Amino acid sequence: MRGIAPKVETPTERDPADMDDPAVWVHPDDPDDSLIVAAAKEGGLRVFDFKGRVVQRLPAEVDAEGEPLNRYNNVEVVYGFRLGRKRVDLAVATDRLRDRLKVWRLDEDYEHDDDHDEDDADDLPLRDVTSPRMTRLFPTRPDPADLARGSVPNPDDGENTAYGLAVYRDKASGRVYALVNQNDEAVIAQYELVAEPDHTVSAKFVRDWRFPYAYKGQDLTQENEDDPARDFSPQFEGMVVDQQTGVLYAGQEDVGIWRIDLRTGVAEDRPFYETRSFDPNSRIARDLEGLTIYYGADGSGYLLASSQGMAHGQPPTLPTPGLDDSFAVFERQTPNRLLGSFRIEANRDKGIDGVQESDGSDVSNVPLPGFPFGVLITQDGYDGDVFDGSVEATNLKLTPWDAIARHFPGGPLKVDTRYDPRRP
Repeated sequence: MRGIAPKVETPTERDPADMDDPAVWVHPDDPDDSLIVAAAKEGGLRVFDFKGRVVQRLPAEVDAEGEPLNRYNNVEVVYGFRLGRKRVDLAVATDRLRDRLKVWRLDEDYEHDDDHDEDDADDLPLRDVTSPRMTRLFPTRPDPADLARGSVPNPDDGENTAYGLAVYRDKASGRVYALVNQNDEAVIAQYELVAEPDHTVSAKFVRDWRFPYAYKGQDLTQENEDDPARDFSPQFEGMVVDQQTGVLYAGQEDVGIWRIDLRTGVAEDRPFYETRSFDPNSRIARDLEGLTIYYGADGSGYLLASSQGMAHGQPPTLPTPGLDDSFAVFERQTPNRLLGSFRIEANRDKGIDGVQESDGSDVSNVPLPGFPFGVLITQDGYDGDVFDGSVEATNLKLTPWDAIARHFPGGPLKVDTRYDPRRP
C-alpha cells in the first residue's frame, strides 16, 4: 500500500490532553484566516492555523482536586446559524463527562497575526455561547435485559454518555441538527440546535435510532481483555452527513459503516461495508474510526474512513496488519463502491512522522493557506512513531489533497475546489 507524506503537523499533545477529532472552519471573507478546531479530550479544545500553530487553547475546567470536568470528544463546524439578528458560524463539541453539547461562536474578526495574545479574549476566535439550559443528551441507556426496546436511567458518570458527533442543515426547513452517538451503546440520537433569546444555543431532542447488539451471530457486548479477536463493543463513533443528500454515514467501530436517510429517518438494516471482523476481504480492520466526505461536482466525491486496526505495543488485533493505520476511500455516490486505501507516511525532508491509529479526520476541497487544492487533516495517535506504546503523544497531520489524489494506489482521484461548505 502506497504512503503519502504530510506537509504540516501541529504541536505534540501529552496527557491529560489527547488530540482527537479536527474540523476545518473556512473564513467567510479571507481564506488565509481559516482555522482548524480540534478536540483534545480532557485537555480541552485547540484552535490551529494552517501552519500548525496554536491560535487558541481552551483548557478543560477542573474541580477543586484538579480533576477535569470536561472531555471533548468530537467537534464539528456549523455555518450560518441564525443567532439573534445575525448569522454566525459555530463550533460544536460533545462533552463526554458532562453528557452535553458545548457550543462556541467563531468570531470572523479575531486577531490573526504573530502578535495575537492568547490571554486577550478580544484577539481569539472562539466565544462560548452554550446555553445554561443545555440538556443532557443521554439521560437513559438501553436496558441490558431488553436491549432492543427497554431503557433504564443513565448515571451521569461520563461512561454511557455523548461520544461521536456530526452536524447537518436540513435544506427544506433550514433547521440545524446534531447527530450524537452514545459511548458503549448502539444508539444514535438527533438533536435540533436552538437559538435562545439570550443569544446562546441549546439542543432539543428529535428522535433516536437503536441498532442491533449482535451481528452475524456475534454478541457485540462480549468482552475479553486477553483475546482482542474476541473483544467486542456495540458502540459507534465516527460519523459524517452528506450535506447534499441528507445521508448519515455512521461507523460502528467493530462492525462497519451504516447509512441513515435523515430526510425519511430510515436506517438501512445492515452496514453497507463491514470490518474484517465480519468480512475477511475487508480493507478496514477495527476499530473503524473517523469518517469524512470530499465533495465533487454533480454528486461525485469520496467518503474516507480510518482503519485504526492495531493497538501499538500489542500484537495486531487481526491478520494482515498492512491494512492497519490506513484510510479506505469509497465513492461518495451510493452504493459507495470501495476504491482502495492509502497510508500517511513520514515526510523525512520536513521531519514529520506518519500517522498511526487515527481517531478523527476532516477533509476539505476548499483552497486554504498552503493547501491550494484542499487538505486532509488527520489525528495521529502516536506522534513520533512510538511503537512500544510507552509514550502517549498525539497531534494532527495536514496532507495536501492533490498529493493524495495524484498518488492514490487505485488510480488518480478527482481534485475539485468548487464545493462551498457555506452553500452546499
